[in-house]
Amino acid sequence: MKILKSIGLYFVYPFMMFLLGIFSHILYLDYFYPNKYNVLGENIISDIRPYPVTNISEMIITCDTKYLLLEQNNLTGEINTLEIPMPEKYWGMNRTTLEENLYEYLSDPTLEDIEKGLIDIQLESFSSTEVLVRKLYQPVEKNMGYYLMVQEGKIVVMEKDKKTIYLTTDIYAEALSDSLKQELIQGKYINDIEELYGFLESYTS
Repeated sequence: MKILKSIGLYFVYPFMMFLLGIFSHILYLDYFYPNKYNVLGENIISDIRPYPVTNISEMIITCDTKYLLLEQNNLTGEINTLEIPMPEKYWGMNRTTLEENLYEYLSDPTLEDIEKGLIDIQLESFSSTEVLVRKLYQPVEKNMGYYLMVQEGKIVVMEKDKKTIYLTTDIYAEALSDSLKQELIQGKYINDIEELYGFLESYTS
């Protein structure tokens, strides 16, 4: 029995001394370095704080962007929806540059859109996956008649009253035949928009 007590004391005493040493060391650190563990904790917390992520990528048009075109007749309210390949000239544009391009187009549309009576063009929605553009048309009456005349050396299209300019062109009169120039001086009559379209196309390079 004494042997067992001796063995117990042999193991218990060193263990108690070990615990006492640890406790003394903690008291020592707490006395001389009171903020040691607090600062360490704050540093750890600051290291794991999430940082805000800024998305610097900008949405632009690519060749894979879907292009939806709404053609709206202002007289009847009819809307024709077309899905066409994205024009190459739009590739790489963002929303701002596309809006600027559409605004410039409105001031100098194609003859086809002039024929249809284009009065406005609007960007309805924009993303890298899909672009939606609305064209508003005010169709003109057919067979109303036009006059081709010369102003400042260029051909202009006048309405039937010969006073209202319907369309200005970049076709110079000096490049035309003498007989045609004489007709233009008096005013060359064009029956309808189809005939006008054909005439201008034949002299536009």
